[in-house]
Amino acid sequence: MKITDELKMVILFALFILFLKTSYVCSWLAGKCVFYSDAEGLTIAPFYAGQTNIVGCVSVTDIKEDLRGLPENILNLYIEMDLHGVLVPNSLSRFGSLENLEIVGCLSEVPAEAFNGLTNVSSLTITSSNLEKCCEVALDFSRLPSLTSLSILEYSLSLLEANVFEKIAHLQNLFLYNVCLKDMSEILCRLINIRSLKHFSLSEDLLNRLQNPNCTGFNISDISTEFNIKEVQLHLGKLEHVDEGALKVFGKLSGFQFLSNTDFLTDLSLIGVHNIRTLNFMVDVLNVRDLCVAAKTYSTETIFVSYKLINLSLTPNISDGCKYITAIGLSFDICGEIVNLLDVNSLFQIFSNLTFVTIFKHVLRSNDFQSLCASFPQTVKQLTVMILKKNKIDKIVSHQFMCFPNLETLNFTSSKISVIEDFAFIGMKKLKELNLYKNKISSIHQHTFSGLHELMVLNLQENPIIYIEAKSFGHFINLSSLLLGDLNFLPNMSLIKLNLSDIFGGIPYNLSNVFISSGQRPMHLVIGGNTTLTNRLNLHIKSQYVIVEDCNSLLLTSVITLQINAAYMICENEFIGKYIPSVVSLEFQSVFADNIGDLSVINQLVHLKTLNLRNIDFTNQPNVAIMFHNLTKLETLILANCRIFFLDGSLTKDLKALTKLVLYQKDTVNILQTFADHLTHLQFVHFEGLGLYCSCDNAWLVSWLKDNRKVEVVMLNPSMHDLQCLIDNEVDQLNFISYAKENCSLDLEFVFFACSSVFLCIFIVVVLMYKFVGQYFKPFYHIASGWFREALRMKEKPQYRYDVFASYSGKDEHWVIEELLPNLEQRGPPFLSLCLHSRDFQLGHDIVENITDSIYASRRTLCLVSRNYLDSNWCSLEMQLATYRLQVEHRDILILVFLETIPSRLLSSHHRLARLVKTKTYLDWPQDPEMHEAFWDRLWCKLSSNKAN
Repeated sequence: MKITDELKMVILFALFILFLKTSYVCSWLAGKCVFYSDAEGLTIAPFYAGQTNIVGCVSVTDIKEDLRGLPENILNLYIEMDLHGVLVPNSLSRFGSLENLEIVGCLSEVPAEAFNGLTNVSSLTITSSNLEKCCEVALDFSRLPSLTSLSILEYSLSLLEANVFEKIAHLQNLFLYNVCLKDMSEILCRLINIRSLKHFSLSEDLLNRLQNPNCTGFNISDISTEFNIKEVQLHLGKLEHVDEGALKVFGKLSGFQFLSNTDFLTDLSLIGVHNIRTLNFMVDVLNVRDLCVAAKTYSTETIFVSYKLINLSLTPNISDGCKYITAIGLSFDICGEIVNLLDVNSLFQIFSNLTFVTIFKHVLRSNDFQSLCASFPQTVKQLTVMILKKNKIDKIVSHQFMCFPNLETLNFTSSKISVIEDFAFIGMKKLKELNLYKNKISSIHQHTFSGLHELMVLNLQENPIIYIEAKSFGHFINLSSLLLGDLNFLPNMSLIKLNLSDIFGGIPYNLSNVFISSGQRPMHLVIGGNTTLTNRLNLHIKSQYVIVEDCNSLLLTSVITLQINAAYMICENEFIGKYIPSVVSLEFQSVFADNIGDLSVINQLVHLKTLNLRNIDFTNQPNVAIMFHNLTKLETLILANCRIFFLDGSLTKDLKALTKLVLYQKDTVNILQTFADHLTHLQFVHFEGLGLYCSCDNAWLVSWLKDNRKVEVVMLNPSMHDLQCLIDNEVDQLNFISYAKENCSLDLEFVFFACSSVFLCIFIVVVLMYKFVGQYFKPFYHIASGWFREALRMKEKPQYRYDVFASYSGKDEHWVIEELLPNLEQRGPPFLSLCLHSRDFQLGHDIVENITDSIYASRRTLCLVSRNYLDSNWCSLEMQLATYRLQVEHRDILILVFLETIPSRLLSSHHRLARLVKTKTYLDWPQDPEMHEAFWDRLWCKLSSNKAN
């Protein structure tokens, strides 16, 4: 029976181990999903921007199993399937609160029952991950009663039922992208009976033939009724053939994009619609008259056209149709040098009601707009946005834009401008944004930007500026954003000195964003003045290195975002961080410079939420251990290509608010488990280029990356399975997972076997010892426990509560009551206190504990030996305990009194008592009454001696 019980225990323990292993696997599976409270920092599915309560799952193979541990009340769910997935019935039925669902993967089976239970889903997106061809599978959305928005990407419609969209009772938005259409009938015949649809968008680059819809295969004979869809967007490829009335059922299009084979007007006339709000097309030869005809015919307001040749000839009544156009974009389709000269005067004469114009890749004369203002100023008075990107302009002459009083945005990006004459922008009273990015401007003078009093954004990035005259930016009283560079002052200046107060003549109060670049040359940045800014400042500095003057300036205390792309940025020989106490986001990209200052001042930036450090040599930092202390608000930490060999808990002890950790590492590193112990709110970790030392100190990382369900982990180059570690010779490398498994982990089966074996051996030894010497253990245990308990009492009470513990047989109690008590307790002084089991033992206590406590609470033990005593087991135990106490304390604490004569043969069987008789003096109770008095005198004297001790 005992063997059976032990076997049961072994089986139960084995089942417990199996459960642990199963839980380990399930934790890894559940780790495919990550929960986000909001979309900030979400690395997948930008579709969820602005949403809350989001779950993202990747590499999903079995939806039910992989999503098993997710909460049921999630609102937004993104699922990325692994290879060809299957949606089985009731796959997502427990997520009854779900509102937005996106599934990525080429699904091979999607039954209608797959969406059972999703009664609140209003938006569904299904995207194939197969970029080569469309996935073919029957889709049925009838089990989604609340669905209003449906997006299908790279899924063929060929297997869909004819009424697949009709079954969606409340469908309002339908978006189809690259669904491998060969005939528009596949769409049109499925839309005819959908009454609730408000927005429809189709993007199909490979569809080049528009034919009249044939719905006989859909059991529909007539498709002549115009659809009542509010917004229709069509993005098609190069049209090679168009049947007349091919798109007539749409009636009107909010947007139509295509490539015309020859004559775009003919293509438009054939499709059969009567209104196109926005037209976007590409054609070889553009006749502007055709644009005007199209605008008049289709009430077109916005046109974007790309061409290889343009005809801007002015003909009578040409502008009658073009008055409908309020926004136009003209792009010259060329890959080489820009040589096509655009007649600006003709353009604005034809399109005289423009509020928005975009011109790409043309040659514009320096005085084009000056000439326009002189001849036809009224044609541009309503213009608010003009974008002139990638043109060839060379120079902006004085008083160029006198007739643009309402222009708010002017963009000259990449237009090869080298000179801007004084007063070039006079007359632009409402201009708010001027973009001169990536030109060839070298000099800025005091009157270059005269008249731009309302300007808020000035972009001068990537211009080789060699000179800025004092007060050149003094006109910008409302400026909020300045992007300046690359400063390339004269070579005789070892440091490019820029005085902000000097170029402004007084820093604008509304300044909130500043970018300054000196390229690969060093910079001496002087703040000057002490302006208090209305808004907080975002400051971005790019240079070889930067020396700042006026460290205690109020402008620096206003900085909340600082981005440094330089070897170092110091002020009074200290890292600039010391002087920006309000900063919330700090990015420092160095080049492993030695003299960057002590970065431990970062721990004074208590408002910091984002910290990005790149190319920093931490081995040269004397106080790296405290660098991140006090940063209790830090949420994002990025360490990219920094030289650091040891990461532990001393770095992260105060980073309790950290949610995102990014580590790009080229050097080999040790990461101790304490590094992650304090990161209680961590949600996202990105490791790239990670290399570890072959040390068991790093082994925790393997299980942490797999088992931590609260943290989304991305590991690239290498992945976790390919992670290498460097051995002691710092040359050879091993696979880290294999190393950790072989050297740092315990084999559970071996541990179980070893523990079972050790337990069995101990059990056998204990049984044998109990069998043969058990009689010694029990008294010793009670003596030890009694001595310990008595030792604890010594601090509170006297050492002894009794003078004598009387050990006697209950059958001799009459002698104790009649003789012993009167002659010992009533004689004195001093009076003796006796402990009797019948009188003084604690009620309810264990008898053995009472005996042990009483022996150790008494100065001496008095054994009253009789034949009854020898026959009593309790008396035998009292004798044993008293004897062991005698052996331990080595004092005269045991006295024997024989109440009757006992033959030696009877004593021989009680060897402990027999030894005491041979080695200790004892008393005999005299049978002669006359000798009783002498007996009591002698015993009382012995027991009362040393009573004071």
